[in-house]
Amino acid sequence: MYKLKNSKLLIFIIILLIGIFFRLWKLPQYPVHLSHDEVSQAYDAISIAQTGRDIYGNFLPTIFPSVNDFKSPFYTYATSLVYFIIGNHEWMIRVVGVFFGICIIPAVFWFTLKLTKQVNIALFASLFTAISPSEIFFSRKSFENGAGIFFLLVSLSCLLTYLEKQKQQRWLYSAVFLSALGMYTYFSHAVIIPLMLAIFILIFRKSFTQGFKKYFPPFLLWILLLIPLIIIIMTNPGSRYRSQTVFIVQDSTLERQLNYAESENSLISQLLHFKTIGDFSFNRYLQQFDPVYLFGNGLDLTNQGPVNMGPLLLFQLPLLLIAAFYLIQRAGFTNFSKLLIFLVALGGLPSGLTFEPHSPHRIVIVFTLLNIITGIGAFSLWQKINNLKVIHKIILIFTLMVLLILNLVYFLHIYFVNYPYEKSQYIHYPFKQVARFAWSEYDNFEQIIFDPLFGELAPVIGTAAHYYLAYYGQYPSLKFQEEYHLGTKPREVIFDKFSIRQVYWPSDKNFKNTLIIVSPWSVPEADIEDKSKIIKRFNFYDGKLAFYAIKL
Repeated sequence: MYKLKNSKLLIFIIILLIGIFFRLWKLPQYPVHLSHDEVSQAYDAISIAQTGRDIYGNFLPTIFPSVNDFKSPFYTYATSLVYFIIGNHEWMIRVVGVFFGICIIPAVFWFTLKLTKQVNIALFASLFTAISPSEIFFSRKSFENGAGIFFLLVSLSCLLTYLEKQKQQRWLYSAVFLSALGMYTYFSHAVIIPLMLAIFILIFRKSFTQGFKKYFPPFLLWILLLIPLIIIIMTNPGSRYRSQTVFIVQDSTLERQLNYAESENSLISQLLHFKTIGDFSFNRYLQQFDPVYLFGNGLDLTNQGPVNMGPLLLFQLPLLLIAAFYLIQRAGFTNFSKLLIFLVALGGLPSGLTFEPHSPHRIVIVFTLLNIITGIGAFSLWQKINNLKVIHKIILIFTLMVLLILNLVYFLHIYFVNYPYEKSQYIHYPFKQVARFAWSEYDNFEQIIFDPLFGELAPVIGTAAHYYLAYYGQYPSLKFQEEYHLGTKPREVIFDKFSIRQVYWPSDKNFKNTLIIVSPWSVPEADIEDKSKIIKRFNFYDGKLAFYAIKL
């Protein structure tokens, strides 16, 4: 193990504290509202902790149906443990994400140090990981990808340590266990982690000595650890459904192209079918590395076009270019250069093969790796700066620090000010307020109908409305499991006296002793003849009308 000098250790501690501050500061308040992913995971976690079943009554599910998006189980079970420890708080659901978001910083430091043998590169890499927009953004929300990244980086660090000290088998077995664990955390990691391990072994194959027999037991252990995961993927219909619904063939543009290519049932038509998918997928894959996306608008935090934020700071762009020159100028590509390049290339696959043009949550590992490469560029620049005269060195360092701070402050302003104001619909604001009001009126009505069709520019359906009502009503999870059922009306689900469904005003307006909560998309205010029946209005974070409550 490397022994850090006191000065280097102090710098790393400062970097870690900076990262901790950005991930924990006002965590309960920002994001300003639990998203549908967060509230569904929170209530399922509570249900698991209290009953051993999810809200639909599935006993210790290996995949959570949730809102028909079939979530991987790691984050929900980890949150159940948090619930046992600290009890029910809204920010409870963000604890696991922020924990691994913090842990990624030392993981990046260790991995970079082992890979490059340069403490300064590791410090720069950990610094950019601590302040990177994508790292901060995804750490502060319930997001399972961070855990997988942490386990992957630590497992690769263990492998690198093992190659240094091949008599210490514990490092090899640690890598086996941690890499297998990382594959359970997120669906895409079940694919890319084995590929990344294979690339690692291929690149460092000459360092693995003493023949195959030495590595058969850890390889067998790795396979045994993954058997449950393989069974889940192969037998659980939820995993197949999720894979089908997010795969790139669901893209409407590709679907039209495939319809043109399938004009006749022949071998040529089938070849054209696969070629069309291949071409479209390759272009989609390349789009994930578009500089405008990476440094300009990839996080999609505002509606203002160029006034936006990418997963990486714009400050990192020249440093990445410097890193490229630094790696190219070395005498041939070293193993660590090859590994970083291939890891970045593999990390882009999940987002490149899905129906969304950009899905940054699926390739956070790429942003983490680019932070490491940024560290290489910063180190190269630092070496050049050290050769300058003192006055020039001071001026340049001061200028770079000012630019970095300004870039970081810009991101923080976008995240804490613009994002909640302009994107409140995307975090399902104000479903919390609707749920709490509905419960405050619970004793005054025989039934409460909520139509979650809402939106600022276009209507969308809030699929987690029953989760919001159950969670903010602190509804007993066992009772919810017993009462939840599908209704007979369009998109209707029912529990207790709540009916969550499409509202048809010509007939529903005739109900008595009923509270209807609806948006203008379902019932325009002009259709409500007696405006005095509107007893409450709910606004988006920017003040625009989202829902109103109608007393019948």
